[in-house]
Amino acid sequence: MIAVLGSGSWATEIVHLLTRQSSRRIFWWVRDPQKAVDLREGHRRLTVSSDIRAVVEPCDDIVVVVPSAFLLDAAAPLQASDIEGKNIISAVKGFIPQERATVTRMLTDRYLVPAERLCVLSGPSHAEEVARGSLTYLTVATVDKKLSEHVRDLFDSDVITTVYSDDMQGVETAAALKNIYAIAAGISYSLGFGDNLMGVLVAAVLREMDRFITAYTADGRQRDMSNYIYLSDLLATCYSQHSRNRTFGELMGRGYSPKEARLMQKMVAEGYYAIDSVAHICRQLEIDMPIAQALHRILYQGNSARREFHRLINNLITNEN
Repeated sequence: MIAVLGSGSWATEIVHLLTRQSSRRIFWWVRDPQKAVDLREGHRRLTVSSDIRAVVEPCDDIVVVVPSAFLLDAAAPLQASDIEGKNIISAVKGFIPQERATVTRMLTDRYLVPAERLCVLSGPSHAEEVARGSLTYLTVATVDKKLSEHVRDLFDSDVITTVYSDDMQGVETAAALKNIYAIAAGISYSLGFGDNLMGVLVAAVLREMDRFITAYTADGRQRDMSNYIYLSDLLATCYSQHSRNRTFGELMGRGYSPKEARLMQKMVAEGYYAIDSVAHICRQLEIDMPIAQALHRILYQGNSARREFHRLINNLITNEN
């Protein structure tokens, strides 16, 4: 049996994928009790509940799709013993604000989940395109090859093709960072910088991501950031009309405050919450990240997006020459 935690668009599409692909019973946790009642209707193999412990208890696999900013609150009723021996598949792309950590690191530190029971499911994976039947490639990242084969069996279909990576930390951290840089892309677009300067920005982003991932994971691994498993999600999120983080950035570039931009969106922009954690980690580990640090000044210190981006672009070009 499989548990799915979360009720956003990607969580909903994962439930649909699993009910079509797997003969196993699906247990689905949603926070709102009334929404659980509404979703329960008409599904024979689907158990929907707002009781997270009741959803997790009978299942061997738990797919986590709760936005990172709200994950600790959602999981508060659970103890380490409740998830002991279960496989945890994280489809979350962000940092836990209270922990300043990725989801798998939090699960290891707080819930004592061993690495061989952890897996990261990474995109690009816009739910709108999956729902339309557009072919989508997902990265299944875990240190355990047998777990990767198990997870790939769950998701491979005529719509989803999965690829394996053993770089769980690198893939997860890249997926969390890409939301931050999608906000930067949205701001850049609204300010009228266009595709030419967007190319300069994304090239600089890759170098910045590489520095952060190397310092944060501290595993000595040499990564090629042009590899699909790191680059594709970044590009899709920065350029796609479906990207909630890019949309959030566009609103910021048009002069809305972070609070106003959040209220105008129905879905959570993970990058807004992630940038505060990244800025904290940068100070702690002494990582130079001019783009992320400029975003933090815009989103959390009230600096002008236009002034910050003009200064940022000029510095990026100057430093490359």
